[in-house]
Amino acid sequence: LPTHSLELIEAAALKTAIDEQFIESREPLLLCYDVLVQYLCTLACGDGFVPAVIWKEVKATNCYAELTEGERNEMLYFITSGGNALQQYDEYKKVEIEGGVYKINSRRIAMRHRLHIGTIVSDAMMKVKFLGGGYIGIIEEYFISRLDVGDAFTLAGRQLELVAIKDMTVIAKKSSAKKSAIPSWLGGRLPLSASMGKVLRRMVDVASGASNGKRQTANGRAAKNNALPIELEVLQPLFGLQQELSHLPKEKELLIEQIETRDGFHLFVYPFEGRLVHEAMAALLAWRISRIMPITFSIAMNDYGFELLSDQPIPVDDSNVYELFSPLNLMEDIQRSVNATEMAKRKFRDIAVIGGLIFQGFPGEYKKARHLQASAGLLFNVFNEYDANNVLIRQAYQEVFDQQMEEARLREMLQRVQESRIVLTFPERLTPFCFPIKVDSLRESLTSEKLADRVRRMQSELGS
Repeated sequence: LPTHSLELIEAAALKTAIDEQFIESREPLLLCYDVLVQYLCTLACGDGFVPAVIWKEVKATNCYAELTEGERNEMLYFITSGGNALQQYDEYKKVEIEGGVYKINSRRIAMRHRLHIGTIVSDAMMKVKFLGGGYIGIIEEYFISRLDVGDAFTLAGRQLELVAIKDMTVIAKKSSAKKSAIPSWLGGRLPLSASMGKVLRRMVDVASGASNGKRQTANGRAAKNNALPIELEVLQPLFGLQQELSHLPKEKELLIEQIETRDGFHLFVYPFEGRLVHEAMAALLAWRISRIMPITFSIAMNDYGFELLSDQPIPVDDSNVYELFSPLNLMEDIQRSVNATEMAKRKFRDIAVIGGLIFQGFPGEYKKARHLQASAGLLFNVFNEYDANNVLIRQAYQEVFDQQMEEARLREMLQRVQESRIVLTFPERLTPFCFPIKVDSLRESLTSEKLADRVRRMQSELGS
């Protein structure tokens, strides 16, 4: 069910993709060391396993085809002695070697492992409290783990500043910052895939051609009977207004709008790559701009684009725009633009549970998330200090970049932008494309005016 007009483009894109059998592929996970540790311990609970035999089976899978001999030896060392960091603790010496066969002989260790087989992990909700102890609300761990201490964010209508994260509690205080991060709720969002984004950009291109009198079919060929998807036909007045106020981007173009309102200076960018990619791109772009001059941003995004809002003019122009969207030094800039260490620590909790480093508890007596996080956080710090190259630590960072930041898609997007034409416009008021992003950013603001009334007022300004 579309919640705003632009989602009709998404409906047209979906129908086109289905007609063309353009079905997105599911990217398989690679080198999931935690699952392999669990599998080896499962084999050891039975008759045991001989490494030379089991590695042939493991190497035959797509997930572990690139597993190196050094990593195999490290995993065997890990399950038998706890690795370099945990070798002093008997609890982590799970597997014993008897005549070349790796087995778990302890009934207690075997029972606890069997209770963990098939473990399902998920993001937890975190309580947000004032420094003085007052309760504010709850927020998804996915969002808060991206922030650094001192960053401002909006929750329950309040402007807050992150003071600390202790186990599963966020400590915050009131902030006087005019700009802040807007919470994104991962559980309630299904971001666009790469395939869907590609078709969506093509639909906007088709709409652009129709607005300019060059009608095409949804597959990009010239139309014989001026037929357009019904969704795009209905949206022609809106596309006409977008073209009049700003620009309708073609498939090989990236549209950037700079608008000044009473809220401040807005920079809207429309890559049509999905919410997760836009969230990472917005943080990356904000970081790169901040190196040009000291500046503070509020960030909002949806599946079509993202917004940077500041109280001062944003230094993006023809002279630096391609450099700001460069794929060079991407990994280093990503790590600086978000709190990668805190995100990896949160991800490590799931890895530690699956890998058997943390016991979740017996049926009916499961440990609370804050206790699991405290244990995982301690292990993460120990590994970082004494065994920084541990395979599970490396997996935590890799999954953060691949799954939460979608680093591969972000790199592809930046490469595509380098080969495209970037169109910079300076509309005098909000445009149809930026309208949904702006409304999304208003949801968390505290005001005596109802959101629906504010939207109607903005609509009247848009149409005037």
